[in-house]
Amino acid sequence: MKALAVTHHEALRSVLADRTDTFVRGDAQRNWRALRDGEVDPDSPLVRLVSGGVGSLLTKNGAEHTRLRKPMQTHFTRRRVEALRPRVAELAEQLLDDLEGAETADVKDRFAWPLTVGVLVGLLGVSEEDAPVLGDIARRLFELTDPSVFADARRFLAGLVEQRRAAPGDDLVSALVAADDAADEADRIGDEQLVANLFLLVIAGFETTMGTLANGVRALLAHPGQLRRITAGEVEWSAAAEEILRRHSSVSLLPAVFATRDTELAGVAVPEGEMVLLAYAAAALDADAWESPDTFDVGRDTRGHLAFGHGPHLCLGAPLARLELNVALPRLFERFPELALDAGKDGTAASAPVESWMMAHPKQVWVRPQGSGDAQPAVAG
Repeated sequence: MKALAVTHHEALRSVLADRTDTFVRGDAQRNWRALRDGEVDPDSPLVRLVSGGVGSLLTKNGAEHTRLRKPMQTHFTRRRVEALRPRVAELAEQLLDDLEGAETADVKDRFAWPLTVGVLVGLLGVSEEDAPVLGDIARRLFELTDPSVFADARRFLAGLVEQRRAAPGDDLVSALVAADDAADEADRIGDEQLVANLFLLVIAGFETTMGTLANGVRALLAHPGQLRRITAGEVEWSAAAEEILRRHSSVSLLPAVFATRDTELAGVAVPEGEMVLLAYAAAALDADAWESPDTFDVGRDTRGHLAFGHGPHLCLGAPLARLELNVALPRLFERFPELALDAGKDGTAASAPVESWMMAHPKQVWVRPQGSGDAQPAVAG
C-alpha cells in the first residue's frame, strides 16, 4: 500500500484546520481511490479504522462532526477534568510508595501504565477488575493487527452504557447517558454513537498519555542538564511538559484524511482519492517551525505544537493529558531525586519501541529509584 504523508508543521496544520472539505475523514469506501480500485484489503484493520470502524468523531466531518462532538465537549470539561486532580495525585502517591525500596523497576509498567489507566477507570466508573480490558483494547487497536478489537470494544462499552442507564453513578458515562436521554430528538446521538465516542476516549485517553509520560521520564533522565533546569526552578514543570509533548509525544502518525479533489500540499500534487497520513512526529522535527527541532529544550517556546492536533478535531482529552503529566512528573522526581536510568537495561531490547507504526514509546523504561551510583549514559543538555 502506498500513501502520502504530510510531514511539515505548517502543511499539517493547514490540513487539520481545513474546513473546505478538500481533506475529509472516514467513508473510505467512497473517499479512498486505492480501496475503490481493489488495491487494498477491505477487511484489514486499517480499512476498518479509516472507514469508521471506531464509528466516532474520528471519522466525521463538518456539521455532523460538530453535532456528535457536542455532548463530549459539554461534559468532558476542564472543570470535570480538574476535579480529577486529587484522584491523579492519590494514584501517583500510591504507585510511588510501591517503588520505595526497589533497586530497579520498569517505570512504564509500574507508574505510567497504572496511573493513566487508573485515571480512566475513575473517569468512566469502570471496576478495578475490568481496568486491564481498557488497556488491552487500546494496545490492540494501535497495533492494527487484530480486527476483532472493534467488536470486543463495542461489546464491553455497550455493556457499560447499559449498566449506567440502569444504575447511574457520578462518572462521565452516566453523565453522557443521562444527557442523551434528556436531549431533544434532533440533538440525541443514541447508544451506538455514545459507545463510539467512549471507544475514542479509551484509545485516545490512555495509550497516548501513558506513552508520552514514559517518553517524558526517559527524556528527562537522558538529559540531566534539562532536568536540573526544572528542579532548580529555572523552568516550570508545565513548560517542560509542553516540550515533552512537542518533542516526545507518543503519537507518531495517525491515519488519515482523503483528498476529495485534485489539490496541492506543500508543493506536492495530491490527486483526488489519495490517502494522506498525518505525521505528527515528523512535523515536530520541522526546522522551518522550530529552531534546532531535534533538541530537547524544556525552556523553549512551544506554542503552536500539534501534539493534540489542531482545528475542528483538536483532542478533547488534552486537558486530562496535561493534568496527568503535570501531577505525575513533579511527584516522581520529588520522591526520587536520585532517579536514574538503569544503564544495564536501557539501550537493550527492553527499551526498543513498541511494535506500532502509529505510536512511538519504548516497551519498557527501566530505572533505579535510588540512583545508579555511576555516571549515567546521558546527554549533557
